[in-house]
Amino acid sequence: MKINFQNMCSLRKISCGLIFSMAISLVACGSDNDEEGGGNGDDGLVEDTSILGNSIVTVKQNRNIILHNPLSGWVLYAGIGDGLSSTFWQDYDNFPSSEGTVKVSDYANTLYLRGAWADFNPEEGKYAWNSDCDTPSAKRLKMLIKGAKQRNMKLAFTFVVDSRDKHYNFTPNFVKEAGAKGYETQTGSVKVWSPYPDDPIFQKYYEKFIRALAKDFNDPDKVQFVSGSGFGKWGEYHSVWYYQVRELGKPELPTREAVFDWVTDLYSQVFDKVPVFVNYHRWIGTSKEWDGNNYDKDTERLIGKAVAKGYSLRHDAFGMKTYYSTWERNFIAKWKYLVPVVMEGGWVKNSHGNSIQGDGYANYAEVRQGEFDEAKTACVNMMDLRYNSDFRNGETYSWFNEAFQLVKQFCTEGSYRLFPDRISLPTTISNGKQIEIAHRWNNFGWGYCPTNIPQWKNKYKVAFALLDIKNDKPKYVFVDGEPEACDWVKGTAKSYTFTTRVEGVEAGKYMWAVGIVDTAKQNEIGIHLAVKNNVTSAGWLKLFEVTAR
Repeated sequence: MKINFQNMCSLRKISCGLIFSMAISLVACGSDNDEEGGGNGDDGLVEDTSILGNSIVTVKQNRNIILHNPLSGWVLYAGIGDGLSSTFWQDYDNFPSSEGTVKVSDYANTLYLRGAWADFNPEEGKYAWNSDCDTPSAKRLKMLIKGAKQRNMKLAFTFVVDSRDKHYNFTPNFVKEAGAKGYETQTGSVKVWSPYPDDPIFQKYYEKFIRALAKDFNDPDKVQFVSGSGFGKWGEYHSVWYYQVRELGKPELPTREAVFDWVTDLYSQVFDKVPVFVNYHRWIGTSKEWDGNNYDKDTERLIGKAVAKGYSLRHDAFGMKTYYSTWERNFIAKWKYLVPVVMEGGWVKNSHGNSIQGDGYANYAEVRQGEFDEAKTACVNMMDLRYNSDFRNGETYSWFNEAFQLVKQFCTEGSYRLFPDRISLPTTISNGKQIEIAHRWNNFGWGYCPTNIPQWKNKYKVAFALLDIKNDKPKYVFVDGEPEACDWVKGTAKSYTFTTRVEGVEAGKYMWAVGIVDTAKQNEIGIHLAVKNNVTSAGWLKLFEVTAR
């Protein structure tokens, strides 16, 4: 599936009539307190003199409410290898912070499972998520998936194939035994084996695994995102070794590009409902460890090819000034509001010790601030809470004890925070007659709502509902197909008019409501608004009563 870069996010400007003409260039900023305004009954309503029979309701955002929306918020890390705590959920449900015990899932809405391909696929045709697999890793995976579901968290995945720096083989042994070409390296006293990603036997088994995974996890109700490569050191697609290059002495670029095309084709084809991500850094897919401030001239072109297939972007060294600097900042600035960005911090408290001083940090509170500042500049949608078996010396503990204010700040300022500040609706509707609705939308988060990615095409739409007065359930829903939430960025309000015909509505009184629905789920609320008062349990924002004739 291709993305037209010129039309990835519409730049249309739709007039909503005279009612908004005086304010259309302004941002409706809401009050600085915790509460938001909004209609309830006839309170605060003003007659709309430009649309006969309509009244205007104004809404203010709630600045402190924590939203758990798709591709937004904090990501809690876990794994299924032997280093995972046997009390993982108990630990994170009773987590010590600088402000007392907290439940981490109140802040994080995604559980990120990053681990070895070998742990997820221990035997050919056997997968850790299936009931017939009962290895220790499979049992941990099932425990984590069950716990995530109980906490209304979605999953995310990265599968690492490279064993360098590991203490066991991260690619299943049956791949090596089948004749895949690879190489051995030393980790401490252990020799480990890694495959060459250009080897056809490796590719055959890897593709079989990814297709099996997609069969069960290409499901946006279960999965938030998938990292679509996993090659190279730490699965970050750098320091990649190729058979054609190392063993046969051929030029690197043709092999490198062929592998990149193959793996990005694979993920983008099988994960057509779940967002997929590729790392952005200046040496994508090359064999280089690093080379100062130099960069590979083909990297930007290759990443652009992945984005054209539907990929989004991530980086795993935020806050590391050597590895995340001018090139990365300039690169991601070109993609601002065109694709969502996911971040991972680079410094690991348990293993990097005092080396942070080389980056100018005095302590890990400053590291967290450095990661946060870079994330804000990159307009990321998601930030990381990494796991470490050394509980009190890990990144999650550091965030909640050395920088808890930043955890909360990202919850209330980062990602996307959408709401309509001004809506004009009819007070009476009649069957067989047209109605006109004018509405204006804002985003007070620094990220954006990526309705332009192909996995979300026509998925999330603005809708107006007639709610049953007695139980707040929607009886009739009118979907406005025109607005795109990807157009709503901080600092700009977008206005629209929506004309529709009323048909088949039973006479009586209803409550007008507005929301962003998931059209793939029978117009249930799919994205929660940054408002608190007058919101139903299902997520509809109630506006005022309307009479149907």
